[in-house]
Amino acid sequence: MKKEHENVILYGAGSSILVDVEETCGRLGLNLIAIVNNQGGQSFAINSEKVISLAELSGDMLAYPMVFALFTPGHRKFALDQARGLGATCFNCLIDPTAITPSSLSMSEGVFINSGAIIGGMSSLGAFSFINRGVSLGHHCSIAEFASIGPGVITGGHVSVGRGSVIGTGAVILPGVSIGSNSIVAAGSVVTRDVPDNSLVMGSPAVVKRAGIIGYNEVGV
Repeated sequence: MKKEHENVILYGAGSSILVDVEETCGRLGLNLIAIVNNQGGQSFAINSEKVISLAELSGDMLAYPMVFALFTPGHRKFALDQARGLGATCFNCLIDPTAITPSSLSMSEGVFINSGAIIGGMSSLGAFSFINRGVSLGHHCSIAEFASIGPGVITGGHVSVGRGSVIGTGAVILPGVSIGSNSIVAAGSVVTRDVPDNSLVMGSPAVVKRAGIIGYNEVGV
């Protein structure tokens, strides 16, 4: 968990999920240095006075820990590459204080865990994965890099989610099921069998509706 009054920069003012990340920062007592609007256009920031343009992200600011407030895996990867290109190197995890995480959790850099999430024992979260509100991951779950888990998702134990995949709101994944890379599980689906890479599945039980997709929002990682 982050230390009280630690500094942080949020990246992605044009993403509406930003407000949840801001709320987590507030609950943790973090000092919000800036919110980067890296693409220009509309900002969703609660703390609108903190919004800066990409051109203003320079110098000492690049030394602060940075969190990417974007749900789409491909957009998060693009933002990371953009920030690294400017010289950013510190990408901390951000865990809401209302989330329940086990002592046996393995977690890489840049992970975000939203409010009310519950993570089972011996699970692992890959770099820059995104765990949304009220998610319940079973024990021994493996979430790969840049994967996004939508609000209210429930998984059984020993579930794996591949790189850049998105699990939609309220989906249920049965124990032992594997979701391939850059795949999408539609909201409310019940997944009873493995999902191939680059596939869209939906329904109860979920079936493949499209194969060969690039990724969520047609952006892969």
